[in-house]
Amino acid sequence: MNAAIITARAGSKSIEDKNVYPVRGKPLMAYPIEAAQHAELIDEVFVSTDGESISEVGERMGCETIWRPDEFRVEVGNHGDVIKHAVEYVDAHRPDLRNVVILLGNVVMLDGELIDECLRVLDEREDVDSVMTVWEAADDHPFRALQVVDGLVRPFPDQPRDIASDRQTYPKVYYYDQGVWALRKECVQTREGPSPWWWMGKRCHPIVREWVTGRDIHSFLDMSLAEWWLEHCPDTRHS
Repeated sequence: MNAAIITARAGSKSIEDKNVYPVRGKPLMAYPIEAAQHAELIDEVFVSTDGESISEVGERMGCETIWRPDEFRVEVGNHGDVIKHAVEYVDAHRPDLRNVVILLGNVVMLDGELIDECLRVLDEREDVDSVMTVWEAADDHPFRALQVVDGLVRPFPDQPRDIASDRQTYPKVYYYDQGVWALRKECVQTREGPSPWWWMGKRCHPIVREWVTGRDIHSFLDMSLAEWWLEHCPDTRHS
């Protein structure tokens, strides 16, 4: 059995009730739920939450609610602990569980085909613990990262000196794109994943997608981008 778990916390401050905010006629969290339900390799979809309205949307769409313990009902916490709790819940109630897909409740830029591709990697590659969708850094390359010290812009201490301004000369760097985490259920029992995603196991396979696919929503600017993507790019796939 393969399960999808949508993680969606109540009490968002960036956009009130963000995960159930209407986006083109649907609650925001409906999009990752539908993506999971359209995946051929997903057998069941769960919603991990601490919010009644989020649970109601999930159950209306056929998902089982995983209620978070009180210690996880905080604004700032470790997402990994929430994921571990949810995976252990599903494992305890579905003894044939093999692999898990984790999706954020505030994303729209994914689909069932992408989820299936991630799960097929786990089926075909015994040497892989997990799969993560990523995009390649460009202007946001870490060589261009800055900090403000005493009111002045400074490079980070460990940055190489004499960095070229031409980003095409930089080594390739990738970021998790807020799309799909697919992992073997055992991975949550160790803390061996690429930091800070310790629940992903030692060997994490990347699937590279075009920027800006996968972006999660934290502001109304992000919301506008998501709405634009839904209207103009519903068939966008990874590269």
